[in-house]
Amino acid sequence: MPLRIASLSPAVTEILFALGVGKQIVCTDQFSNFPEEAKAIPHVRDMVKIDPEDIRVFQPEAVFLGTSIQTKLAEVLRAENFSVIHDDPRSVDDIYAWIRSIGTIVDRGKEAEALVLRMQKGFQEVKKKAKMMHAGRDVRFARLYIEEWHYPPFASGNWVPEIARIAGGEQFPVAPGALSPEVTLEQVAQWNPDLIVISWCGAGSLAPKELLLNRPGWDQLTAIQKGHVRVIDDSLLNRPGPRLVEGAQRLYGWMFELLH
Repeated sequence: MPLRIASLSPAVTEILFALGVGKQIVCTDQFSNFPEEAKAIPHVRDMVKIDPEDIRVFQPEAVFLGTSIQTKLAEVLRAENFSVIHDDPRSVDDIYAWIRSIGTIVDRGKEAEALVLRMQKGFQEVKKKAKMMHAGRDVRFARLYIEEWHYPPFASGNWVPEIARIAGGEQFPVAPGALSPEVTLEQVAQWNPDLIVISWCGAGSLAPKELLLNRPGWDQLTAIQKGHVRVIDDSLLNRPGPRLVEGAQRLYGWMFELLH
């Protein structure tokens, strides 16, 4: 019998569908909105403070969680005797390992390996374009300030600096694998980004950039003065899954515009 799965992480939901087991998902968190079929699956509220009884009614045999923000939830659900699979990938290699692990659990090992290979090829294609973009130019890589949260401001960490590098840029300095840090205007001004990318968690592509543009003192930043502020669907950068390739492509495209 197919495993009954509660996928309470948007990234896990995307991975499970990519592995071909989306029909085994009996419930998801409220933010699992990709692919389109995921929207038809029963949702439970939130993805951090979920009532165990809201999940129990679906009788899942495995509950998948992801990233550090669900660590506490994992503890709560294990205490309620759920079979919980929780991981906290912090790098691109961690994400590959996570996909392989999920593939093993749902008996889709070959599909998981194929998915990792597609991601690797996709990233390699972006890398090649980025290398060509800089070929013959005696210039540094574009400095990016990618923001994960707006009040207070947090710079995107975890795997995002790697994605920025793949795309041909350098993200605001964050230690490899470190969680997204809170930042000050002074720190961002010292970094002096060429491009600011708004990737506010949970806002999708609808983040109102005026909230950033109208912050006191932020108008001193060159990127804002030049109009180099973009909004990205945060699911393309904040979810550790297959669509990070699309996120890298989007960043590359914006940096290409800056150089041309």
